[in-house]
Amino acid sequence: MLRIFVMKKRSLYIALALLVIMIIGIVILMSGSDETFSETMKYAYKQISAEQAKVLLEKNPTAIVFDIRDAEKYLQSHLPSATQISYKELKKKLDYYDREEIYMIYGSSDKKSAKAADMLASNGFCKIYMLNGGIEKWTYETE
Repeated sequence: MLRIFVMKKRSLYIALALLVIMIIGIVILMSGSDETFSETMKYAYKQISAEQAKVLLEKNPTAIVFDIRDAEKYLQSHLPSATQISYKELKKKLDYYDREEIYMIYGSSDKKSAKAADMLASNGFCKIYMLNGGIEKWTYETE
């Protein structure tokens, strides 16, 4: 009888340990931010309005601006100081860029811009901003 009690007690401890581990895992997965940031603190990008982007670029003249549209659309008009680069090109050249610099990304659609911003964030770039609404929302000077 004592032997059965010991086995049950041990099984109970194992079950409790598994339960605690599962609860901790759920808490970690559920702890997220309501802001437009990617899920982890280490890898994040933020969507900003055209007004916020203008202020960002005025206060940070060395910020790097990527236009991820095709070259033809870039030549028609683009933000001052923007560099045209495709998503594929950007992905290949990640090692050429400083991960501590400020980057702003825009394109024709938020979908492509978000993909590029997420790719940078996932590769350790820490200051990434995406122009919400793309160049269509930019009402300021273009080149």
